[in-house]
Amino acid sequence: MSETQKAKVYVAGAGMITSLGANVEMTTAAVRAGISAYQETDYFDKNFNKIKMATVPDEALDSCLNETLLKGDLSAKQARMLQLVTCALYELMPALSNITKVPLFLAGPAQINANDHGINKQFLENIEHQSGIDIDLENSRIISMGRAGGLNTIQLAFRYFESSNQDYVLVGGVDTFYDKPVLDALDNADRLLCGTAMDGFVPGEGAGFLLLTRSSALAARYDNRIVFLCEPGKGTEPGHLMSEQPYRGEGLDQAFKQTLQNYTGQGIATIYSSMNGEHYWAKECGVALLRNKAHFQDPITVEHSADCYGDLGAATGIVLAGIITEKVRNGRSLTPSLIYCSSDREQRAAVVIHHADATSS
Repeated sequence: MSETQKAKVYVAGAGMITSLGANVEMTTAAVRAGISAYQETDYFDKNFNKIKMATVPDEALDSCLNETLLKGDLSAKQARMLQLVTCALYELMPALSNITKVPLFLAGPAQINANDHGINKQFLENIEHQSGIDIDLENSRIISMGRAGGLNTIQLAFRYFESSNQDYVLVGGVDTFYDKPVLDALDNADRLLCGTAMDGFVPGEGAGFLLLTRSSALAARYDNRIVFLCEPGKGTEPGHLMSEQPYRGEGLDQAFKQTLQNYTGQGIATIYSSMNGEHYWAKECGVALLRNKAHFQDPITVEHSADCYGDLGAATGIVLAGIITEKVRNGRSLTPSLIYCSSDREQRAAVVIHHADATSS
């Protein structure tokens, strides 16, 4: 690894909501304890089995939407995602209270079918109205690619800091599978883990946000243990789930290599993965680890928190970064980690996350 100084961004705040809890602390504690939020729903698959999901309780979302402030028409899925976003942002309000015109880079779901409603400019406007945050809408961006999207928003933050003199960027991800057309599409593809199925996943939902800054001094206001992110890496997998080309794990290997080139510290101790229980995803993880083994400690720990809160889709990467940030703050994760996320289609992304004491950064 080169000892040349590499660019970093620092975490100045985090917020989230998942089926395990309404904030970073609750979700992190539940994941550490191995608590599962899986439960049967009132939806049935094509074989009349109840579909398992990991959803946020309705009562936790009821207070998160002011209907008098809504702008335009929202689908039921968009309204639920707006509730998730507003709840997740509540935790960040103290950190955002004195920041004006902060751009928001938001990852949302990839479109599964023509009836699948994602996020758009109007959705961002509604976030501003509901949260009261002074969002720089002109410089805000949307990424709609599913799981890999959240880490792509972090890369956008690097580009923004390079081209501006602003100190802060808000990055986030939101997704929900709690939508009948989406569940029907997954059911028809035999991807749901229900009944006697041996290969499938449990759909989840959630939202996560990170307030990022270019300055370690500004990050130190959040906590003495400063969490930083190296520039993410991206890759393209020709043999993705929707493709007929051979699946070789090339895309994730590319993503690993790119982000590891941007990191100059000790070997990676833990990998946080977007694997959701489907057998498909294991091969690329093995390929990427084998081809980049010089950068990892032995043994390496691989965490896949979807075992607890289900598949979070586009929220996955940011939620995982928030969990690691909380572990660092509590002294439970003081070795470098790598997060990677793989979308259903070709997009792959990875990022190295670590910490430095405020006095030494």
